[in-house]
Amino acid sequence: MVFDGHSDIWSDVTIRSLRGETDILRKYHLPRLREGQIEGSIFVIWVDPPYDKEPYKRTLQIIDAVKKEIAVCDEIVIVKNYEQMMKAKGEGKFYIFIGLEGLSSVGENLRLIDEYYDFGARHAMLSWNEQNALATGVQGDPSRGLTSLGKQAVKKIMDKNMIMDVSHLNEKSFWDVVSMAQAPIIASHSNARALSNAERNLTDEQLLEIRNLDGLVGINSFNRFVSLDLSEQTVDNLLKHIVYICNKIGVEHVGFGFDFFEFMSVDSMRSYSDQDTSYTAGLEDCSKVPALLEKMRKTGFSDEEIDAISYKNFHRIIKKIIG
Repeated sequence: MVFDGHSDIWSDVTIRSLRGETDILRKYHLPRLREGQIEGSIFVIWVDPPYDKEPYKRTLQIIDAVKKEIAVCDEIVIVKNYEQMMKAKGEGKFYIFIGLEGLSSVGENLRLIDEYYDFGARHAMLSWNEQNALATGVQGDPSRGLTSLGKQAVKKIMDKNMIMDVSHLNEKSFWDVVSMAQAPIIASHSNARALSNAERNLTDEQLLEIRNLDGLVGINSFNRFVSLDLSEQTVDNLLKHIVYICNKIGVEHVGFGFDFFEFMSVDSMRSYSDQDTSYTAGLEDCSKVPALLEKMRKTGFSDEEIDAISYKNFHRIIKKIIG
């Protein structure tokens, strides 16, 4: 089975909910997730363009859509700790941790982090790609890192035993978070910059520091993070990222954060990609994940190593940080 450390499915749920649709996960997503052997995931609250102009308003819309979906779909369980996750897993329910992909919606009001926590969020990133009141994403000023308020936000997130995620941060913000880290951190959906020089990927130094903090890197299937060359955006080259990162930091620090996006419109990608598709050839959506696992097996990964990358490493992080 597989745990996906990063999914934008709440965005699709919100779009469809605002159109008047209901029971969206069961209609559009759960069948493919089951086919892909995905048993649970971090579903993030992400303020996608063009709604990033009013991030708090959009966040409230997403929260409302999530509440409606929870009320009608008995095949899912929102979990808030390791014990609840294992109970849901044992009952065959699809278990979901609520995550926060960026905190632009907070503005300068850190009390909103408490409100999101009360709603169920157990994971957070400070920024998406943008520069905000807390931190700087990869599209912001490279010389700007965390603000003083951002450092307070990091402390709050860690004090609340939420998973601190550094994907999307620029390098200065990354190292500012590292300097404060008192628990493992994760990069939930980032690959190796040595293999694809995309700004969202991690340098070797960043990979090693995540390892040093006993953290985890989630392998991302978004095509540009596999390769900037269109002809090389294939599952075989994604496999090279898995092998490279495992060799660099150890199998025990690697998981999956697939970032599947095929259900979203092309317009949502225009602020960070000029391509018409988001997927890697051979891994077009979550239903194709078993084919990747088989390729890993043929490459030489043992069943034990595949299980570790597929779900056990993320489970370890969840137990250690959230409890």
